Amino acid sequence: MIFGTTLNSLEKFPIFAYQSFPMKQIIFLVALIFSITVSAQQSANDFYDAGTAKLNAKDYAGAIPMFTKCIEISPYYYEAYVDRGRCQFALGKKDLALADYNLALTKKKDFYFAFYYRALWYKDAKQMKEALADITQAVNIRPKAADPYILRAAWYAEQNNNDAALADYNKILEIRPDDPATLVSRGKIYFNKDMQEQAFNDFSKVIDKNKTFGEAYYWRGILLEKLERYPVAIEDYTAAIATKFSNEDIYRRRYKLCMDAKQFETAISDLTILLTTFAPKDALLWNARGLCYAATNQHELAIADYNKAVLNNRDFEDAYINRADSKVATNKEASALTDYNKIILINPKNGYAWEGRGIYYFKKKNYTAALEDLDKAVKFSPESGRAYFYRGVLKDQAGDKKGTCEDLQKAVDLKYEGAAEAKKRACGDDKGSF
Repeated sequence: MIFGTTLNSLEKFPIFAYQSFPMKQIIFLVALIFSITVSAQQSANDFYDAGTAKLNAKDYAGAIPMFTKCIEISPYYYEAYVDRGRCQFALGKKDLALADYNLALTKKKDFYFAFYYRALWYKDAKQMKEALADITQAVNIRPKAADPYILRAAWYAEQNNNDAALADYNKILEIRPDDPATLVSRGKIYFNKDMQEQAFNDFSKVIDKNKTFGEAYYWRGILLEKLERYPVAIEDYTAAIATKFSNEDIYRRRYKLCMDAKQFETAISDLTILLTTFAPKDALLWNARGLCYAATNQHELAIADYNKAVLNNRDFEDAYINRADSKVATNKEASALTDYNKIILINPKNGYAWEGRGIYYFKKKNYTAALEDLDKAVKFSPESGRAYFYRGVLKDQAGDKKGTCEDLQKAVDLKYEGAAEAKKRACGDDKGSF
């Protein structure tokens, strides 16, 4: 009640009604209304600032009442709707978040942040058509802001819309020249488009200016690996890891290249990281590390790894074969025989298992069993020079010269070590046998 009249009733007065008041009272009334309005707005700002502080501190539950109070005081405080929506989203109340973003747009139809965060909401809901529509609205409202282009480019890339993604990354680089993350992202698009030179240039440009940007080394390494430039690919993977860049893929890539390059120490290191950090039950990795240990004559460690491999995959033929090889190398032939038998049960057409068991029987002078197994070995693995070699030796002992020479010649053709000398002794100039 002011001067005996409510504010609501004053609003209904015609203009001339104010003329009945003395001028001083009118001025006072206007000043009072203005003061009340300013005070309310200041109070709304205070609640908004308090909510923002809690939002920044990730106290989402505490921020929501602050934004709600701000809205109650000032229903057109559209920023408060968006930030309250962000808090609701963070708390998993996604329907309430969407409602707030929608409300913000009813208060200000071109509110950039409402479109931006609603686009994120749609992306999370896998409603990509709506997400792209909203982020495009954000781009149109602020065409010189990089953030919406960054989101849209990434989403285009996820959809394999490489041309659209490339256009957005080019736009970002106009706004943020030489931005390293954008150059790497654009390089990845060039890589996907098989534009290898452009991809290499983008990755290299980042590396030239920032030696600690590990992702650029990583992607350049992938490109170099694709180009079969394996030594420099290893160098780039190593440089990436030195910057603390780390993911499962980089260790998988490097260990394989290092195994092929016989850099077993590095391969073992990478496989150990993979087995302890990323994939402790991956039988292939246990088998691979076992092979590295075997290649460096650490057969006991190799056997331990093969044990883990078959523990995680009971039908892993290669692991049984490799374990048998390491057992033979450490004079555990009887135990190796168990592995050969296991492989044959799993896969009766595994020529290497028949070969290994045949050689075991040969060494035990069980020539009949040895010949039977080696016959199956050459049947199922005709590319194995070793199987032909040992069968040739058996035939020589049985007096089958023709069969001996045929098998040893096959072993020579398959480049089995020692086969040429054996054939010369057994078949050359009729000078006898072994």
